[in-house]
Amino acid sequence: MDMEGGERVTVKEKTPLERYLELPEGYPAELIEGEISMTPSPSYKHQMIAIDISSKMKLFADGKNAGIVLYEFDVHLDDENVVRPDIIFVRKERSSVIKENWVDGVPDLVVEVLSPSTATIDLIIKRDLYESRGVKEYWIIDPGREEIFVYENKDGKFVLSCHGKKCSSKVLEDFEWGFQEK
Repeated sequence: MDMEGGERVTVKEKTPLERYLELPEGYPAELIEGEISMTPSPSYKHQMIAIDISSKMKLFADGKNAGIVLYEFDVHLDDENVVRPDIIFVRKERSSVIKENWVDGVPDLVVEVLSPSTATIDLIIKRDLYESRGVKEYWIIDPGREEIFVYENKDGKFVLSCHGKKCSSKVLEDFEWGFQEK
């Protein structure tokens, strides 16, 4: 762009991360593969499950002094991917990855509660991101079917380690959560 007097001015385009960071705090969005993805508020059942598991996981982790449990906290995987899982757990010895506004790197355990609007993202895109970045354990909770799928990262690949109404964690040793038997 030429200005008066022949002076040349260049305008730097904002990176996807810079655009994401300009969003208001609490804005329902994630940055996935360089694109800002908005998500509607979770359903009542989704919220009840996420609150139940996060509160029980926090009490358990605190009681064992095992690490930190966070609810809907940004995870900065790289400058193209900032995700907001429902629940994360970071082992005590790795707590330095937790910054003021996000986890800088990967949590040890990630829990996603499926919603119709985000199921494909959780089951495919985010699963692949978590697997490739080295998340040790990934829980997917399906409220509609009342099922839990727990994947363990073995040599860079997720392997199903539990599927059912109740599962336990190997990362947060002896923590167990499940749906009530009917």
